[in-house]
Amino acid sequence: MKSAVKKFKGLSDKAIAWIFIAPTLILLLAINIYPLIYAIRMSFTNFYANKIGREVKFVGLKNYKKILGKEEIWEKMQITAHFVCWTLVIQALIGLGLALLLNKKFKGNELLTTLIVLPMMLSPAVVGVFWTYLYNPQVGLFNYVVNFFYDFGIFDMIGSSTLAPWSIVIVDTWMWTPFTMLICLAGLRSIPNYLYEAAEVDRASKWQQFIHITLPSVLPFLLLALLFRGIENFKMFDLVAELTSGGPGSATELASINLKREAFEKWKTGYSSAFAVILFVTIFGFGNVYVKVMNKIKDR
Repeated sequence: MKSAVKKFKGLSDKAIAWIFIAPTLILLLAINIYPLIYAIRMSFTNFYANKIGREVKFVGLKNYKKILGKEEIWEKMQITAHFVCWTLVIQALIGLGLALLLNKKFKGNELLTTLIVLPMMLSPAVVGVFWTYLYNPQVGLFNYVVNFFYDFGIFDMIGSSTLAPWSIVIVDTWMWTPFTMLICLAGLRSIPNYLYEAAEVDRASKWQQFIHITLPSVLPFLLLALLFRGIENFKMFDLVAELTSGGPGSATELASINLKREAFEKWKTGYSSAFAVILFVTIFGFGNVYVKVMNKIKDR
């Protein structure tokens, strides 16, 4: 024991830090990097997971060309883009609005915050099943609430190809707006009070204070929240799988749902690996561009 302590004393702080970090780093590399490399390798083959005895042939970029030239894939990407864009816009507006409300001190503030955050703590699979019952056209609560404001009659949110994409937007907004709200709330509470005091001395209106103090200060936090939500929504699977399973038809078949069908229903492992790599590169590329834009806004 004493000899081990002496050995540690002879090491630098950097070396000791690496001793503690190395096991976790190796584990992360094994869990994340190896599957990625294996998937990239599989993407250049005609491998089928349900045909183990079949000869695996190297097909080069054939899978990638097939995917990029397939009109159906671009339709799935368009559906995914629709879902991502609308959820980000709505969650940004509602999340910022709720953060501004909860930043004010009033009775029941803590209780209201807890109630708003509750949906975020639920499992996406549970939320999907829960909202399936809410959307039920016969006994679901959603129809009653909507018809309370205007008499639309009985309509099926999940069964309609027009309404189904909006049904998953509503559910994702209900579940994950609290995340955006919390990030924005942290940004609001980091703004020094003396800035508002100085603005009041200069007789700035509440709107001018919001435009010139609040919004610029909270914007980096909001953009960071949208980055996380954008990445998560681009690869969204479990919530949509439980809620609509990509239906009706293919109205809500996101790229991730289509990938699952190609990989685990048609067992086209090589093809689906190429599709997974394309999705990874797309998310990584957009993420990098977004971070650069975010840094430019932050430096202004």
